[in-house]
Amino acid sequence: MIKLKPSVEKLQAYFVNDIPYRVKLDANEGSNYLLKDGFKIDDFKPNLYPDSDSSILREKMAVYYGCKDENIMVGNGSSELINMVINAFCDKGDKVLSFVPSFSMYQTYCDLCGAEYVGIECEKDFSQNIDKLIAEAENINPKIVILCSPNNPTGYVTSRNEVMKLLDSVKNSLIILDEAYIDFSENSAADLIDRYENLVVMRTLSKAFGLAGLRVGAMIACSEMINYVWKVKVPYNLNILSQYAAETALENIHRVKDYIRQVKALRQELSNSLKELDFMVYDSGSNFIFVKPPVENLFEKLMGCGVLIRKFSYKGETYNRITVGTKEENSILIEEIKNIMEAENENR
Repeated sequence: MIKLKPSVEKLQAYFVNDIPYRVKLDANEGSNYLLKDGFKIDDFKPNLYPDSDSSILREKMAVYYGCKDENIMVGNGSSELINMVINAFCDKGDKVLSFVPSFSMYQTYCDLCGAEYVGIECEKDFSQNIDKLIAEAENINPKIVILCSPNNPTGYVTSRNEVMKLLDSVKNSLIILDEAYIDFSENSAADLIDRYENLVVMRTLSKAFGLAGLRVGAMIACSEMINYVWKVKVPYNLNILSQYAAETALENIHRVKDYIRQVKALRQELSNSLKELDFMVYDSGSNFIFVKPPVENLFEKLMGCGVLIRKFSYKGETYNRITVGTKEENSILIEEIKNIMEAENENR
């Protein structure tokens, strides 16, 4: 058998567990509210390739993101675009700097092209110290710095002033600002792309729009940066159905804003309920909550009840990331946690 290249051979394949569930709060997916009744395409031609430039979609995105369509590239989720940028700019041995814990795929994308991923540890409360990031950037001169805000999995939001401090201090590196969850915190720095030519902002319709199944993401940057990355974009990377559905969704921004308000209210309610159960709950600007549970093996015990959440291990400690569900889903989660805790108390 012909061997894979060394940088790929060491990787673990990414498989999603197909686990039966009653309530799914493990993947930060939004509710199915925009297109739950489906949509109709009047002039559907599946025999033709889709618009490779996603021209109409980019025009509608530009209105929502407050930029020009020439400042946008569309991809299969923001993940594809992050991978695209890393591959476009990084050669073997180049360094990519970010905080840890953060989105695990950053390291995978670096491994794929032979780049070295350097992680700066978050503070004990999982806040991200921008001064530490800047100091390390000055020390190692990375090709790319990635800042995820709100951060996945912790939910920490980096202030706009801190983002600008990073951009003003680190001018010789490309700065990727991953704003996949920014709709829930309203702290975007996408309007800074013309001021900082090294800034690339990533957005997605997977979360606040509840369209994860469409795989639609956007890269926002100055037009020159967009033109650079266009050289490595795969033609026809976003299919006809995803383009049309995303265009339809972007015509209903008022519904998106209503949904965001609902998620924020439910996030606060869920946080309060978990605190009452002695969970350590970290501040979140996202559609999920990062917690340290007072119960051992909570992930496994909830899975046995048909409730799915995510488990993270960091420095020998176990944490959980819980998607903010509907009011009913959150109630089921809290009820099952109470049942688990009561059962443990009885067995002591």
